[in-house]
Amino acid sequence: MATQPLPLSILCDVSVSVTPGGVSVPQFNQGLIVGNSGRIPSQGTNGRCVQFASVAAMTSYGFQPTDPELISAGLYFGQSAPPVTPPEYLWVGSQDATAIAAITVDSGSAGTGWALHDTFLITQLNASFGYGQVTGVSGGAVTSVAFISGRQGTGYSVGSALSTVPEAPSTGAALEVNITAIGETPLQAITACRVAQPAWYAAMSTTATDEDDVAIALYAQSATPAMQYIYGTQSATALVGSVGNVFSLIKAANYSRAHGAYSTVQGGLAPNNLYIASAIAGVAMGLNTGAPNSAFSLAAKTLTGITVEPLTQAQIAVFAGTPGLGFGNNGNSYNNYANSYDFYYQGVNGNGMNFATVLGLDMLAADAQISVLNVLQSLASIPQTDGGQALILNAVRGACSRAANRGFIAAGTWNGIAIPLLPSGGLTPGTSLPSGFWVGSSSFSTQASGDRALFKSMPVYVAVTLAGTQQSFTIAVNVQQ
Repeated sequence: MATQPLPLSILCDVSVSVTPGGVSVPQFNQGLIVGNSGRIPSQGTNGRCVQFASVAAMTSYGFQPTDPELISAGLYFGQSAPPVTPPEYLWVGSQDATAIAAITVDSGSAGTGWALHDTFLITQLNASFGYGQVTGVSGGAVTSVAFISGRQGTGYSVGSALSTVPEAPSTGAALEVNITAIGETPLQAITACRVAQPAWYAAMSTTATDEDDVAIALYAQSATPAMQYIYGTQSATALVGSVGNVFSLIKAANYSRAHGAYSTVQGGLAPNNLYIASAIAGVAMGLNTGAPNSAFSLAAKTLTGITVEPLTQAQIAVFAGTPGLGFGNNGNSYNNYANSYDFYYQGVNGNGMNFATVLGLDMLAADAQISVLNVLQSLASIPQTDGGQALILNAVRGACSRAANRGFIAAGTWNGIAIPLLPSGGLTPGTSLPSGFWVGSSSFSTQASGDRALFKSMPVYVAVTLAGTQQSFTIAVNVQQ
């Protein structure tokens, strides 16, 4: 009888497990253009935001040559003056001109059985998805209503005595409302696009006024995921620095995520200047490749398709500032210098920070966050020990190292606040950072019992020295005869 072979696993048992791939860090190199041409539906499948890789793809989708979104996309994809390469992708979002913008209770039917905060669908022929909410009620009858932002629907028009359908669990009935205004604001559209799609980073609007720009700048400060808003203005108040101009308002509010340019159509001779924001975004998103040494500044970049502004040095000083002496109201413009150079000046946001600095910090923060969560996902458990904490510190160091590889951070001397660690160690001012970063945390032996019971990590502290960017120069020439 043949001998039955014994399995090798008796002596050496081998198991194979494959660690799941971690989540990729966002690329931060896709823009968003929001417009109200109506080519993209605001509701339903594939609604609100659509991604495109070219102007041709937008044309095939149905955009027309006169649509502001298509004109803007041409500028966005057309930025190719060295060192810029055109960006790969663009999102186009819908600002619905038929969404509900204001409603009131119709005097003929205030309804019965309604409660505060009840919601309802507003019915109108050929319209859908529009909801309102009860904001005032007396004895079951509705005294006031408001539309629900983000649920403003599509296909609506101004109308009276429109029927409503209560949304569960409401038991209200017989309420009729009037639509007194329609059309989303640029802010509402960008907000909806942020909810619908996390991939885009730099947002622009083809319809925004100076007032809209200020409102969007405020929203951008706390939007999640992080974003920056780029806008253009041709308001004379910005040029002369009048009180309340858009640049000064955004600067006074210290908004770090709004980037504005003064740009006029020059009597109709430079129509593309109306969409300068798209050209700026195209440069920024095209430069942000994530490759080694890809850190950049917007200063001194050529804007293809944009005409230089016929401005004097004194005018520029009002809204933009003077190199080396400050940035005025932190505006920007596209100028000619000495009949030799056409380039963008100065590349700063409303609070004076460089656009690319805010971008680089966003990229670093996202990389650190995702790197840590990838460690958490890949392991059965991260112990609350110094050894477990080392895994977290290494993940954060990896994010910093990649930022250094991009050229965003570089070797320097730490002159910030002291960062003490327990029971000993830390970072003190004057310390050299050869790699451009330092990452540390205190020992778990010092952790409070309450924090341990909540499964907390020890706080991680990061210090970085930015590579910065040179944008103004002083040259001393000494001559000997």
